[in-house]
Amino acid sequence: MTLILSLPATVCTIMAFLLILNLLSKWNKPQFKLLVFMLVSMLLYTAHFFFFKGLTYAIPFSDTIYCFCNPAVYPLFYIYVEELTVRHPNRLRHFFYLLPALVCFVAVGGLYLMMSQSETTHFIERYLYHDEYTPLQGLEWWQGIAHLVVKIVFALEIPPVLYYGWKRISEYNHIVENNYSDIEDKAVSSLRPLLILLAGASIVSFICNAVGRYHFSEIDWLVIIPAAVFSLLFLLIGHVGLNQQFSACDMEWDLYSPEDYGSEYTNELSSKLVRLLNEEQFYLKPNLKINDLARRLNTNRNYIYNAINVEMGISFSELINRKRIDYAVRMIDEYPTKHLNEVAVESGFSSISTFYRNFKLYRRCSPSDFQLEVIRKQKL
Repeated sequence: MTLILSLPATVCTIMAFLLILNLLSKWNKPQFKLLVFMLVSMLLYTAHFFFFKGLTYAIPFSDTIYCFCNPAVYPLFYIYVEELTVRHPNRLRHFFYLLPALVCFVAVGGLYLMMSQSETTHFIERYLYHDEYTPLQGLEWWQGIAHLVVKIVFALEIPPVLYYGWKRISEYNHIVENNYSDIEDKAVSSLRPLLILLAGASIVSFICNAVGRYHFSEIDWLVIIPAAVFSLLFLLIGHVGLNQQFSACDMEWDLYSPEDYGSEYTNELSSKLVRLLNEEQFYLKPNLKINDLARRLNTNRNYIYNAINVEMGISFSELINRKRIDYAVRMIDEYPTKHLNEVAVESGFSSISTFYRNFKLYRRCSPSDFQLEVIRKQKL
């Protein structure tokens, strides 16, 4: 049972260590914010460990830490999402996101300092381990109120974190899809299922807080459920965070540089764009960006965006990758024995995995299956 109790804190510790190694080799602001999230989560589940192991001598300290970390983890995760998806996040506002957790920390810690040893022992025994509020008096009663506030703050934070987190991710991915052809290492689509998992985990947390942690301390097997859920969640968050190197800050030069290749919009822009793609096969250029089209057509990036997104009703990445897949299909039809790695490179894709993903997306089958079908038809 000790192993189960320590599992979430252990996972957070391992992920924090891996993030530190990453940051030592290359500084990354979003990963630093994720590191803070992991460290606070580690402290949270270390405090859980002390509680469930019945280490009452450490409870005043560990419970104070818990009452900060519990309402801080969700705002910290949102701060990570915002750092990843917003070009210039308001870092002063990040302090206000954490202010409720700081207030809870000061209130609970201050009350523990003012309480006598007997009051502290009585509060821990009656309230924390048996959820009995009525026998509390004086400072014990106020400590109970402070703990109730911690639960309320935690519950109130969950909906805005989920809503605004989803919104930030959607807005960021929309920008990526409309400015880059190769979005594989840039989009943060993996964070969406993580937010859904976070919602599920938050429900588990809320139920645990509402029912009372003491119920879980009395039945050993009940501890396995939240421990397994949160361990898996932190493992997935850490994995995604370690592999996500690109963020909104990296778009600075590509999308927000002062260069302007022209400012006059013409009705012929769409036809020029189509001609550039169809006749010159400009989509075959690897790592193509919307800026490249603007430079080539001597026009404004926003006009290119309007021509593609508004007039054609399609994103930039979809337009380019559909063209690339059509080209790859023609190549396989003409040279069915050609190695698919060569097909991917000659079609403009930066990696074989990106080629496979887009082929399946737009042709509803893998390129290898399509190639085998072409070879089979030719033999008939």
